Amino acid sequence: MFSDAVYLFGTTFASAPSWIGDLKEELPDGTKVNQKKLAEQAVLAAFAYLYNKKLIDIVLGEKKAWLFTGNSQVIIDLSFLLKRKTTTATVKKLQSSAPDQTPRQFLWSHDTSGLEAVIFTHFYDNSNIHDIIRGLFPSDVSNPWGDVLEIVKKNLLERGILKQVEKGKVLFRTTYKNVVNEDISKEEKQVTELKKTLAELQSKGELYKEILSGIAFGISSRERSKPQG
Repeated sequence: MFSDAVYLFGTTFASAPSWIGDLKEELPDGTKVNQKKLAEQAVLAAFAYLYNKKLIDIVLGEKKAWLFTGNSQVIIDLSFLLKRKTTTATVKKLQSSAPDQTPRQFLWSHDTSGLEAVIFTHFYDNSNIHDIIRGLFPSDVSNPWGDVLEIVKKNLLERGILKQVEKGKVLFRTTYKNVVNEDISKEEKQVTELKKTLAELQSKGELYKEILSGIAFGISSRERSKPQG
């Protein structure tokens, strides 16, 4: 899976945290990278994998505006009011089953087997990427980027590619870290294949920009609001 390669070779896809307030993700080799960027790249890689394997197609679609009023939901298409069409990255299913697909589960489930399979089983045909990402979470969470990466790490641990070792103790509590447990040359080769697939998507211009935007805003929209005061 491409998302596995993004995590294992994280410095290729995400830079080091630029300032003290950045969320950090520690990679198996101990290097720390920007967690938000790594999570976005992992999701991008998952969509790229599904696209590469012809499980989905990604096209430009028209974005609709919805109006909700009162206790009843009145849905109105407001796109006709816009001076120009607003577009979005729309995902079409080309096959009915995904690689290593398991029953429909949410991100924290122990039964999922990869970010690609989780994404594939969590959307309906002709859904936009922003809504697909939001749909991975049943509610807002404190750190959606960390939750996205947890499914990648969980998959790697279950497959034995990573293992947990003791890192140290903090206030009498043992902490653990993930380290590489076996040969990852196969995943390294996937980095090259992923880059080729991303180059193909980048060549589509506006569509690629919409994919990136949908992923970034889809994840960030699930961050729980911090209490005021």
